[in-house]
Amino acid sequence: MLSTLELRHLVEQSFLPTRCDCMVDPPAALTVRFYHGTSNQEILTVTGISIAPLNNGFAIETLIADLRSDLERVSAAAPYYLANPSGKR
Repeated sequence: MLSTLELRHLVEQSFLPTRCDCMVDPPAALTVRFYHGTSNQEILTVTGISIAPLNNGFAIETLIADLRSDLERVSAAAPYYLANPSGKR
């Protein structure tokens, strides 16, 4: 099994150039936050991801795919906001 540091690194690197921060919260749950590229405003937070089942490459790959899907869904729901976070026209 990977250390939490290695797991965090894999997840964060998978979303480059999008800024992504991972934190491990007790008891062994992962929180992942995504930020808008130019404004650094938080656009998505996923909490309570159990790290217990993330014990192989396939499980980690599935998590990353699910997070990518969530991020795409949020981006599609608010394309104007993400393109222009200041709200100025």
